[in-house]
This record gives sequence, C-alpha cells and structure tokens, in this order.
Amino acid sequence: MSIELRNVTKIFNKRGLGITALNDISLDIDQGELVGVLGPNGAGKTTLTKILSTILLPTSGEVYLDNIPLKNDRKIRKIIGNVFGESSGRSLYYRLSVNDNLKFYATLAGVSKKETKARIISLLKYFDLYSKKDTLVMKLSAGMKTKVALIRALLPNPKILLLDEFSSGLDAVSSVKAHDLLIELNNEFGTTILLTSHNFTEHEELANRLLLIDKGCLVKDCSPEKFKQITAKKHIFVSFSVSDFHLPSFKYAIRESVGAELSLIEKRANLRGAFEARIEPKEFSLNESIARLTILIVQMKGQIYSIAPHSPSLKESFLAFLSMENERKQVEDSFPTPYLGDGYNN
Repeated sequence: MSIELRNVTKIFNKRGLGITALNDISLDIDQGELVGVLGPNGAGKTTLTKILSTILLPTSGEVYLDNIPLKNDRKIRKIIGNVFGESSGRSLYYRLSVNDNLKFYATLAGVSKKETKARIISLLKYFDLYSKKDTLVMKLSAGMKTKVALIRALLPNPKILLLDEFSSGLDAVSSVKAHDLLIELNNEFGTTILLTSHNFTEHEELANRLLLIDKGCLVKDCSPEKFKQITAKKHIFVSFSVSDFHLPSFKYAIRESVGAELSLIEKRANLRGAFEARIEPKEFSLNESIARLTILIVQMKGQIYSIAPHSPSLKESFLAFLSMENERKQVEDSFPTPYLGDGYNN
C-alpha cells in the first residue's frame, strides 16, 4: 500500500477554540494510483497534503507511506516529493540561483552529483528554463518559480508525489507539459500521485480516482465518471419548431412518449416560431430518449434544427453535489435532536 490513513483527525487550536480540519478520515491508496482531491475552500485538502508531507502531525490516527509510519519522517522524506502551489516560491531560496537551489535540494534528498547534474539539465530544458539556470529565484516570474518548485520535487524520482495546487501560475503550454510528465511518471514508473486542485479540467485529464472532502470529512471516493453519474444529470438540448405549439400539451407528450421531463424551454430570438429546450431523460437511456424525442417532433409535423446530448462536466457535477449536500444538511438541521432521557448513553 502506498498511502494509508487510519482514523486521522487534525484539530487546530485558535484563540482557545478547537477547529477540526480533518475528521476521522480513513483511506487506502495503492501504488501507482493517480488520485485527485476535490473540495471547497477550507475543506481540509491542504491539511491532508501537509500531514502526508510530514509538515504537520495529526492530532490522532495513524498514517503510513510505503508502509513507513509517519513518525519516521526522515525515511518518508526520502520517498516523497511535494509542491504547494500557493506558496511554492517560499519553498525556494530567493537569493540562490535556480541551479544552486536544485543542487541543494538534490543533495538533501541523497541524489548523487552525477545524477543531479543530468536530471537538472533534463528537467530545466523540458520546462524551457535552462537559460534561467544561473538566475536568482527572486528575479523569476511566479510561473517560473512554480516550475522550479515542481522540478525540485521531481529530482529524487519520488515514489509518492504530493501536489497541492501545483499548476497555479503556469501558462497553458507549461501546464500541458507538466500534465504529460505526470502521466508518464505514473504510467512508466508507477509513481503514486495525490493531486489537490480547483482546476476541474486537471482532474478530468489526470485522475483515475476522486476523493471529495467537505468540512474535514471524506464524503465521496470513486472514479470521476462514477462521480458524474451519481451527481449531475444528463440532458438533451434540442432546437426545434412546431406549428400550433401548446406548452402544456408538449410537456405531457415529452413525459408520456419520451419518458422525460422538460426542464427548460425558451424562444429562439433569431428564428420565428422556434424554441430551444432542455430535456431530462427519466425512463430510458440518453440515446433512446433522443430517438423518441426525434420521432415525437416529426409526428407533431415539426422541424428539428439541432439535437445533442449533454454529459455533465466534473465542475457541474461538483457544484451539483455541493448543492445536494447543502439541501440534505438543511433538512437535518430543521429537525432538532429529540430528548431521549439521561440514561440514553448509559
């Protein structure tokens, strides 16, 4: 097992108050998994990454990385690489050059001088930073500092890579290069990667498993596709016209003939007598619903201008899930806990 957490809780004390950042989290991540971590701000994502990076200790619970307990932090630091995007520049020495920074960190990680030189040259060239190797870090742009921080994390060829908003500040080309390199590390070398990001496209392109954390709790653990299936609904978008259009009759026909619900309909501004509608399949698959909808409009002597399925993006699914969770909590909060007597817990 690459990463193991058993009943991990982290409580911060702030002005005498206990703030729970992580609440009894247990999970297993196998070697070679590329796992994305999603959650709103303040959910506990960065706290989790910092615990795995040995920067923080949990208040309670057990953590193992590559079967090494967290208390053996020296051993763990030899097998991990980490990048904290929002503060990646602060993980570098500003008054040292790029090259000197990387050589220093490679030495701390126990990489030989020969390997260090070859890896630094290779990675700097890959990220188009070789011309900046003798430049002081303090003179680099934010995006360049992020790339240097990522190179620093990759120098020891870590077994486990912990990335927290690692791509913040990267331009589009650098992001693609970083993604390609992570995929290669994961596929070719079996590097375990834990990726925390608010970039939903990043999760869709990279992660084969998603962890959703909310208010310190692990509330969902599944594949990105499974997550989209259980949260946001698929739709059919259709642009059409029907003579003698009558909305109540059309809604009834959609329900009875297509086995779906009409969730939205608007007039097309640029075409007289035409409408745009969003249909939510209920009884049949997306493809069968499209076929039934097409037949219905033809039978109504209508004309279809466009018809297309819409599968929800990860962002849509995430927002839908948070909305569902908020509604559930509001329902729970509206029912006060009944008084069960003093002997209830005895």
